[in-house]
Amino acid sequence: MRRRGSVRGPIRRTVLVAALGLVSAGATGCGIRLDRDPRMPDLSPVDVLRDAVARTLAATEADDEAADAITAFAAAVGPPWNPPEGLAEPVPPPNPEPSPLTAADGLADAARRFVDASPGLGRGTDLTAVVLADVAAGALLHLSDLDPEAAGSIRDDLAGAVRTALDGGRTDGDATGAPVDPSGSSSAADGAGVHPLVALITAAHIAEYVYERASVHLPADAPARQESHSRIAGLSGITAIAPSLAENVSVPSSSPAWDVAEPPEDAQTALAAIRDAEDSLVGRLWSARSTVPPAVFLSWLDDSARARRRADGFQDLRFEVTQRTPEEDG
Repeated sequence: MRRRGSVRGPIRRTVLVAALGLVSAGATGCGIRLDRDPRMPDLSPVDVLRDAVARTLAATEADDEAADAITAFAAAVGPPWNPPEGLAEPVPPPNPEPSPLTAADGLADAARRFVDASPGLGRGTDLTAVVLADVAAGALLHLSDLDPEAAGSIRDDLAGAVRTALDGGRTDGDATGAPVDPSGSSSAADGAGVHPLVALITAAHIAEYVYERASVHLPADAPARQESHSRIAGLSGITAIAPSLAENVSVPSSSPAWDVAEPPEDAQTALAAIRDAEDSLVGRLWSARSTVPPAVFLSWLDDSARARRRADGFQDLRFEVTQRTPEEDG
């Protein structure tokens, strides 16, 4: 496979440290490779999905601008899973080996596989699912350039997957979160004393305010300004949906004014403020991942990735997962 070219714009890395109670280790980059004991050949739905995406990326050939991105995605996902040697009875790989794929077909397949599988993945803090969602969002960014129609179709299917995930979540017993009092504090809240979903809603409110302030400083033909109303509507959707993802999550009020780290004063600072707001939103989304269904997580991640790209902040991946053993955490 030929790999050359460079990815446009910086690849941002938000370092997210996670303690795993697994006998597993990252393969390369921020990928997660799961080594299975020969006596345990059964794979979870997330494992099967990861293997499928890994095989798709390994079969994808690119020598254009998408080549470096595909390399980054493959490193994040890790190698395909093959049954260990020495089993009493041979076990076939969980997915067949695909034929060689073009960059557009490979990126489309990687993203679509996550969209199709996400309603059945359940909820939780599985880092593999988060990495796969991040790769899917990055794949859709590049696919929008290579095949806009295919990218749009996958996003349409994603909307359906989100509805399915939300409908299923209403009766899912493990989807409830810790009760949150009207002030936004919780007995089981994160280190800041605020429930992750409340923090996510607040980040969405702040991002809305940033877009309102920033857009007036941007030229009329700037993509970030042209899509500002649509993005504000999407952020409002987060504030409407997030409270339904856990029990007794109160909706914090939006403030008439927020302290913005980089106040928009011209086009350059306006774009910087938008990028900072999207980064903060994704950070809060990460913290709330245990209560957000995978399809919803991907939808919000994809929306933010595309919004940041319009603000001159193209990203292949948003997360770098640094793993530590429980002993290291102690």
